[in-house]
Amino acid sequence: MKRSIFFDLDGTLIDTSYRHYRVYKDILDFLNVPSGLSKEEFWSQKRQGKKTVDLLPINCPKEFVQEFMADWLKRVESREYLECDNLFPETLNVLSRLKEKSELILVTLRNNRENLFRELSSFGLTTFFSEILVGSPLLKNKVVLMEKYFKANSGKNNCIIVGDSEVDLYTGKEIGIFTVAVTYGIRSREFLSEIKPNVCIDRLSEIFEILQGV
Repeated sequence: MKRSIFFDLDGTLIDTSYRHYRVYKDILDFLNVPSGLSKEEFWSQKRQGKKTVDLLPINCPKEFVQEFMADWLKRVESREYLECDNLFPETLNVLSRLKEKSELILVTLRNNRENLFRELSSFGLTTFFSEILVGSPLLKNKVVLMEKYFKANSGKNNCIIVGDSEVDLYTGKEIGIFTVAVTYGIRSREFLSEIKPNVCIDRLSEIFEILQGV
């Protein structure tokens, strides 16, 4: 039986840090609100577990926060901002090698399916995955998506989830499959280690060594 590997997208296979910072900065500029955070400072705090709204200026009124979040949802998956994303250097090579012996499934939370598939095609990612599972970010986890997949396929045996956030790790734990945390994405090794994944890796290519022992 082939091993099934569920991959997160944002922060695992593609670098979204530039997109997230640009959306954050552009909204604040549009609202004439200064932000002293550089891109490095913004992403460093995100990696420590901060939400984007936590990085707004101190004592923002509730109305401002609501306006910011509404504008964020409009912009963050637009084609203009998706152009800021980049593939991590190892992504294509690792997926190509893994596909030879494993079934690869992409599981991601995005609102705009059309722009998602456009981005996947532009990066040459669609050919690697037997299925692409997409759910709303409002789900806060990927359990429903994956349980639906398991019911239609061969169950949970020999499955792994690979991701860069607490969403991926808690999903894997709730389902009861092996969890691999990548430490170069939206959360740091220190943050992810607190959730106790089965293993943390600092480079995607380290997964080959992990698979030998699973």
